[in-house]
Amino acid sequence: MNQPASESISATTRGIFHSPLVIGIVAITVMTGAIIAFGSSLLPQNALNNVSQRQIEDLDRFASVIHYGNAEITGVGARERLDAAVSSDSFDALMKRGLFGANAQRLDLYTLTGEPLYATSGTPPALEGAMFTAFDDARHNQPSSIHMEPDASAARLGARVNLLQTYKLIWNQPPGNGRSARTLMVAAITTNVNRDLEVAIKSVWIIAGVFNAGMILVLIVLHWASGRAQRRLERANKALEVQNMAVRESRERMVQTADSTKRAIAEELHGTVQSKLFAVWMQLVQFRDSAAEAIPEHMDELDKITVDLDNIREDDIRGISHRLHPSIVRVGAAVGLRSLRNFYESMVPVEFETNEAAAALEPAGTSVVPDNVRLGVYRIAELAMGNVAKHAEATVCNVSWIYDEIDQNLVMTVSDDGKGFDPAQLRQTGLGMVNIGDYADAMNATLEINSTPGGGTQLKLVIPFIAPLTGKVSANSSSNEAVKTLGKTGERASAA
Repeated sequence: MNQPASESISATTRGIFHSPLVIGIVAITVMTGAIIAFGSSLLPQNALNNVSQRQIEDLDRFASVIHYGNAEITGVGARERLDAAVSSDSFDALMKRGLFGANAQRLDLYTLTGEPLYATSGTPPALEGAMFTAFDDARHNQPSSIHMEPDASAARLGARVNLLQTYKLIWNQPPGNGRSARTLMVAAITTNVNRDLEVAIKSVWIIAGVFNAGMILVLIVLHWASGRAQRRLERANKALEVQNMAVRESRERMVQTADSTKRAIAEELHGTVQSKLFAVWMQLVQFRDSAAEAIPEHMDELDKITVDLDNIREDDIRGISHRLHPSIVRVGAAVGLRSLRNFYESMVPVEFETNEAAAALEPAGTSVVPDNVRLGVYRIAELAMGNVAKHAEATVCNVSWIYDEIDQNLVMTVSDDGKGFDPAQLRQTGLGMVNIGDYADAMNATLEINSTPGGGTQLKLVIPFIAPLTGKVSANSSSNEAVKTLGKTGERASAA
């Protein structure tokens, strides 16, 4: 069934947003938005503060014009002469000349009670709202500024622009003239701050744009460099995998060659050597029978030689042959492990266990486990159990052979309660350890050896294996019967 289009689109979307490059670009975009939001508040306010400071300086200059510009409202009685002075043409000309070069568009004067007194352009607006608050702060000798956006400025002053208006108290005497001064009036200077705000906003966008472009460029470069490094790493991993495969195949060939050599020697011992020994034994028996009357005093010695020769032929040669090439593993891995248990039980008590899943793979003297796996398991168990018997000083050796149907692994463990060792000080270069590693690699198996001084040792071999359906026993009763059959077969094979 085809996958629905919505699910395909959803999967594609998830794949896109799992990309580090896309995630990085989204993060940079979010940070850019934060810069714009923060900068759009901070920089315009900073620009307004700068304009306000310049306006205060302009108001100080206007105060000097009033004091020294022949405005006739300086000194004693200035407040009484104020109305007549500001209505004169000379005062208006003086104020407009004072505006030249100033950072302002207009100047408004108010009495200390807030009544409009003079304006360089039109009529002074009535004080209300924020304007009155700023006026009141200035009347208490605290210069204050208000920002009027286009709608408010159009309603108050008739100009639809961004305006900044600053209020300041004016005295009747210039500062530092040694005379007592009285408050005279409040001056308000107005400036068009459109250009200042536009520059501030543009600066925010330029900063954000440069940051965004720079970070995305850095991210793209890093992504490109990371991609190249990833491709180099993949090529190196592939080359290493090929080398590992070659090493594994080489070790597998070495193991197979060694086993083939052992098999050839075993067949030679079991066949040619044993046949020749049997012929010598027959000749010795015939010689004994024919010489019984001639040399009766040597009959006991000839009987002993005959028995020893037969024991060498039957026990030693046959045992060495079976050890070199354990034909018992043809029956099954579990049977081979049982034969090792029987062999080593004279040296250390051995307990063996298996599970129904493993028994189901080798029912009634047959096995679906590959030959090389059965032989490899036998060899590793033989080496491990030999180490337990010779070096561990253990009171018991536990051997298990199970099949994990969930993870689809064959698992063999050999553990003991002996003296153990320190893995950090273990030199795994001994012939036994090397051979165990070779057999594990040849089966593509995972090998773990854990030990602690005084805590015993555990060897665990995990072999990937997918059991064929024909190799499983469907019912528990059949599995139990298979276990019994394996036990009997092992006993017979061991006796052989």
